[in-house]
Amino acid sequence: MSETQRKKWIDFVKCIAIFIVMLNHSQLDLPVVKFWGGMFFVPVFFVLSGFTYRSREESFWSFLGRKAKRLLLPYITANGILFAFFAFKDVFLRDGNLSDMWWDFVGIFYGRNQIFSWETPTLFFPKLGANVYLLECLNSPTWFLPALFLTTVFFEGLLRLTKRNGRKMLLGAVILLFMANLYHYLFPLLLPWSLDAVPYFLIMFMWGYFMARKEFLLYFDKHKWVLCLLFGVFLLCATVNGSANYSIGGYGRSVMMALYNALVSSTVVMFLCYKMERWIPQWLCTVGEHTLLLLCYHLFVFAMIETVFAQIPPLLTILLTLIVLTLAGRGKEKLIHAKKQSH
Repeated sequence: MSETQRKKWIDFVKCIAIFIVMLNHSQLDLPVVKFWGGMFFVPVFFVLSGFTYRSREESFWSFLGRKAKRLLLPYITANGILFAFFAFKDVFLRDGNLSDMWWDFVGIFYGRNQIFSWETPTLFFPKLGANVYLLECLNSPTWFLPALFLTTVFFEGLLRLTKRNGRKMLLGAVILLFMANLYHYLFPLLLPWSLDAVPYFLIMFMWGYFMARKEFLLYFDKHKWVLCLLFGVFLLCATVNGSANYSIGGYGRSVMMALYNALVSSTVVMFLCYKMERWIPQWLCTVGEHTLLLLCYHLFVFAMIETVFAQIPPLLTILLTLIVLTLAGRGKEKLIHAKKQSH
């Protein structure tokens, strides 16, 4: 499977996932999409990141700088733009008080949507007061970027510490998973940058990494009954466990079932897109190429469209947002290319 072929179906998976993200963030009430989409639309991005991961011969500091530029710079930029916009609107146009945006400012550094998890109480905190909500400047989806940054850092650290020994990497990941699971059931506090959830994301990332290197998609293609069996168990676990919301520590009845559901549903979607590759329209892949931009700004564009066009149908809002931000991404790429050509 060549890089070009793989990129096409991978971008299609991203397109599907970001579309479901936007559906869940729109005013459309689609319980089926929300329930089943919650199984994979966030996890599949971690799995795909592992699937496409390429380690380089470089110092760890160089690696950190490169990943920070890739993931944290867009996070800081998007949050800076959105915070400045709403600060200007509320303070200068509505005579508000900048202190009213304090928690929004804190949320940018904390990188979470709220302080306490969705599934309180916990063992040590059976009762809690009101939650504290963060990232409310239409920037809540950006929590994903620092979470992916930390996940990548943990993975690269394991890769180097174990000298690429798969079994030792798995052992390290399982130890971290046990610690995260213990923390989840004892403490309701969501840690900065999704640190409490990173071990779960690390398992997803590692699954993608080894799925690529062991050619699991080809294996599932030859042994479809294995994937069907895994999917059957998934349907049972999903029905029992319910959906998940990884941004606020919502995993349903069982964290481990939620993790299983995430891995299998992501794998099934990837496999189906892989098999459909020859029929995928290029414009859908183009949308998938710009999921980072769509992730960061879709709520803001939603609000702008709905302000200009009152009573616009939510689905049309989603489609217009996809078009606007995809074109913006294409324009940015052409501008960067033109600058490189001029030099």
